[in-house]
Amino acid sequence: MAGHHRLTLRGGEAGAGRRLADLVAALAGTGGLDARRSYWLRLAVDEITTNIGQHGYRGQGGLVEIEGAVESDRVWVRITDEAPPFDPHSHDPGPRLADGVAHDGEGGLGLYLALNGLDRLDHTYVDGRNVNTLVMERHAGEVQDTDGGTHGGDDRAGGGG
Repeated sequence: MAGHHRLTLRGGEAGAGRRLADLVAALAGTGGLDARRSYWLRLAVDEITTNIGQHGYRGQGGLVEIEGAVESDRVWVRITDEAPPFDPHSHDPGPRLADGVAHDGEGGLGLYLALNGLDRLDHTYVDGRNVNTLVMERHAGEVQDTDGGTHGGDDRAGGGG
């Protein structure tokens, strides 16, 4: 596996957001994801880890392990925690949105939007741990660069990943 990265965060840790963003950026760059797909992967990783801290650990801290890698056909990030079981698929605000109740205080819209930007999310609860695996498929033209750079990207000035 090229571009394998690992990170352990502790609740309330200073600089955790930046470290997480850097990990996702490195994976997306190595995997050659374009700017849009890199953004959606980062948003989903950030949303899930934020929800783990706020809701799973109820703001009391706790460990969150993040690892990811680039494979020939995909970029994946696995997020593992010891909070109570929670499958992100189980929180569907769709019915509330259909009823026009987008701001009823229940939340979950960020998670909903983030997960819809992924190609796949798998969740399991094993040995007292939530394991969420977020996947972005690599498409033709997304060329792997094991030095951490990106080929392709977008056409905007200064853009590209």
